Amino acid sequence: MEKEQLIRKWLDNELTESELQAFKNLEEFDQYTRISDTIKHLEIPTYHVDEQLEALHARINTKKSKVISLKPFLRIAAVLVLFVGVYYAVSLRSTSTNHYTQIAQKETITLPDNSTVMLNAMSSISYDEDTWEAQRNVSLEGEAYFKVAKGTTFNVQTTNGTVTVLGTQFNIKNRDEYFDVVCYEGSVKVTTAAQEVILKAGDRFRESVLITGTTITSIPKSPFWTHNESSFKKSPLKEVIAELERQYQVQVDVDEVFAQELYTGTFTHDNIDIALKSISLPFNLTYTKEENKVTLARD
Repeated sequence: MEKEQLIRKWLDNELTESELQAFKNLEEFDQYTRISDTIKHLEIPTYHVDEQLEALHARINTKKSKVISLKPFLRIAAVLVLFVGVYYAVSLRSTSTNHYTQIAQKETITLPDNSTVMLNAMSSISYDEDTWEAQRNVSLEGEAYFKVAKGTTFNVQTTNGTVTVLGTQFNIKNRDEYFDVVCYEGSVKVTTAAQEVILKAGDRFRESVLITGTTITSIPKSPFWTHNESSFKKSPLKEVIAELERQYQVQVDVDEVFAQELYTGTFTHDNIDIALKSISLPFNLTYTKEENKVTLARD
């Protein structure tokens, strides 16, 4: 059933059990519910439909054509207009807080419970201050290092999985299909579509195209990127290059054959020439730079 039909039947309280479940599965379900609650507290003006119809018919030369009743359509139209108006009113009053970082930029944010989040380059988080005390949810795109205040808990939601935390320090990297969670202190619960695992300090959950569900110990005290370095262990070179492009405003071209090779090592965020040497030398590659374009190739 089309979304518009579900909304119309919901407004008229005519949904069946299966249709109600389909309506609840809509991405905008929570927004529709909030709007409905707001509508209940509004004073809706009274429309004299009969009088308006008579005035309309007086202006139309109907001759012998069949007259179609407009009452149901006017009622639905009036409700939909009100619904849309309230939707935008609620949206404008939204207290959602958003933070974004650009290429080569890092930012530290303090959450309402005094937890801190350090965002890596080209990353973003968002949360709702109004609902924070009742339901602490943070949405993350990209990579971030969390230091959670003692005694507080919340969920970090990403496209690849959800991390539930309680008084801990951890790092999440959520880049396209690549999902990596490292616990530095305390414990976290990682939930994906395929599984649920508990990580304790020193554990790492990694899920990507090439490596899935691996626990790795002996990690540093904090992520390398918070100290202006990116570190990799048996990662495809294309992922390393993607991170280099986030830390430096460049576009890197490399043959697909080399892009699939695995890289172990680090590169600095402070000097692009040193960074390029750190990446190219292990593969016997050379690099050339032309403005914002870098080419990696083998002689």
